[in-house]
Amino acid sequence: MAERIVHLTGGLTGNGTSVALGVGATARLLYWGPALPDDMNALSGLAATQPGTGLDSPGMPPLMPVAGWGYWGQPALSGRHAHGGWAPRLVVSGVQEGPGIARIAHESEDGTLATATALTLDAGTGVLTSVTEVTNRAAEPYRLDWCASLCLPLPGFLDEALVFEGTYVQEFQERRVALGAGTLVRENRRGRTSHDSFPAVILGPGGFGNRHGGVYGFHLGWSGNHRVLVDGLPDGTRVVQLGELLHPGEVVLAPGETYRSPPAYAVFAPDGLDGLMARTHAHVRARILPRRLGPRPVHFNSWEAVYFNHDRAALLDLVERAARVGVERFVLDDGWFHGRNGHTAGLGDWWPDEGKYPDGLRPLAEAVQAKGMQFGLWVEPEYVNPDSDLFRAHPDWILDLPGARDPAPKRQYLLDLGRPEVAEHVFARLDALLAPGYIAYLKWDMNRDAAPAASGGEPAWRRHVLALYDLLERLRASHPHVEIETCASGGGRADWGILARTERVWPSDSNDAHDRVAIQRGFSLFFPPEVMGSHVGRERCTVTGRRNDLSFRCAVALFGAMGVEWDIRALSDEELAELSGWIALHKRHRALLHGGRPVRLDLDGVEAAGHGVVAPDGGQALFLVARLATKVQPIHLRLPGLDPRSVYRITVPDGVPDGIAAALPRAREGLTFTGAQLAAYGLRLPLMLPDIALVLLAERTQ
Repeated sequence: MAERIVHLTGGLTGNGTSVALGVGATARLLYWGPALPDDMNALSGLAATQPGTGLDSPGMPPLMPVAGWGYWGQPALSGRHAHGGWAPRLVVSGVQEGPGIARIAHESEDGTLATATALTLDAGTGVLTSVTEVTNRAAEPYRLDWCASLCLPLPGFLDEALVFEGTYVQEFQERRVALGAGTLVRENRRGRTSHDSFPAVILGPGGFGNRHGGVYGFHLGWSGNHRVLVDGLPDGTRVVQLGELLHPGEVVLAPGETYRSPPAYAVFAPDGLDGLMARTHAHVRARILPRRLGPRPVHFNSWEAVYFNHDRAALLDLVERAARVGVERFVLDDGWFHGRNGHTAGLGDWWPDEGKYPDGLRPLAEAVQAKGMQFGLWVEPEYVNPDSDLFRAHPDWILDLPGARDPAPKRQYLLDLGRPEVAEHVFARLDALLAPGYIAYLKWDMNRDAAPAASGGEPAWRRHVLALYDLLERLRASHPHVEIETCASGGGRADWGILARTERVWPSDSNDAHDRVAIQRGFSLFFPPEVMGSHVGRERCTVTGRRNDLSFRCAVALFGAMGVEWDIRALSDEELAELSGWIALHKRHRALLHGGRPVRLDLDGVEAAGHGVVAPDGGQALFLVARLATKVQPIHLRLPGLDPRSVYRITVPDGVPDGIAAALPRAREGLTFTGAQLAAYGLRLPLMLPDIALVLLAERTQ
């Protein structure tokens, strides 16, 4: 079959992207990069050679490389029928094209399998979405072991990867990996997105940076087990695959049945990590979030203020003080429901505890609303404690392996939401909570990895994620005014799959501003700031023990969806005034912070970090620079992203205490520079002490 070109074009205005596919007996990626002219037929002759010992097939792997074609890397499809079919030879059976869309269908030569890969290049953001389907056309079941949502070969000059690792309270840590021969693999089997292996990878030439190097970013929009791999082939080609990690027997297709993969997302940016962020943030805002967000309310969360000790007088005092400092949403965290006096009891019994709330939650919610704030509530509906009315009534409603029950330190089991009666019960309980209409927000938590997760002795991780998605969608349809935050012991379930059904992400249970700098920096590569919960915690962080000044904690929280999470009843009037000033600063610039173009500051080598956000028209920007260790060397601060020909006034904005503003003399009255001067030379800041942050406002004057 003669090869023809399928050309997709889209992307940010003036900086578009082209994707060119060669489609013949197989389909292969010919080009992915900066937009090229429509006539791309000349590309068909490229990349069609093999080393002398190779097979008689095109050099670049097809979109669905499989063992039947003699592909030596990781096949994009793996499985088998009972009597064979483990090495299919897939050939193109059809192509459907539309604006920005190509659907490539394959079938095996023996007719027992069919696949279809749908590629969509978003015209506004340049983000490529890939979904793969597999249909069993044999008369016997097909056990699917692996199906890549996306499989793309990339040129060999991409010799460095940025991956994400971490632990609980240390999520989204960035690490650079040199690529050579062999395979880079990142996997997760925890049943939720995980703290230690966020499903994403970024590839680029060695030393790619914030604003230089053509980079390719990949993310799997799936809230469960996953695999991300980069194969290094002998000719230098990198083959990237992302997909759901399936346990043995988790997907067995009956005759005629189809598996549909979760979506994988890919983005090319010619201008480094800042360019990648501009595209991912735009895509989340336009295509992923379930609704267009208005101004993000400033939160107060009760957890680190009262924990399980829900005293009415204490809560009303917190409500009054939260309103006084400018909070707009008061969230009642864990400890409000039946029998809940600690981690080991109550989960599953979703009605107000009779001793703590004899009149229900309405009186507290009305007190919150009387102060001009919304009322929100914490729930963890996927789990059940053995010490609960629900478990005592239905001990068989959980996911477990027979003879291997081990609910772990928090004494909780994962409910089998894949059973209709279990899902219906959970929905009914949450629906009853939300029906009166005074709850505007749910903080949806998941405080344990999903292990073991079996139903009837068979693995059920995938089944649980799909049931969770269905439950969230039912609740959203029944209560469209309610917003939902995804939390899983912090950032254990943060991905574009769950974000398509929620409005806010809690990146970490650590409110330590020192650690939050790195956590939020990694998180921001794929998530915009308006969905990033970022709270001002107590002076001494609960989980790390580190002490930070109020100004440092506020400066770091300023650049996300800002909130407060500690007992502010003991604050002096002066401290309340300072906190109020920071919240007012956030509100004044909220449209910029939550709608601008992100930039990362180049501060390597001085044990500091910084970032900023620039208005779309370049007229205004806010920057943060944080010293993270004692250092005599001044910080040489260059401010990127501004119009080089415009003149800007640099100030330390109102709300930042005078003691911090003193780090930049004359900054209160303003310093004047061109955008070119700020990017090329910048400012010298004598910040020497650790855990000090300075916020700067740039405003165009001419």
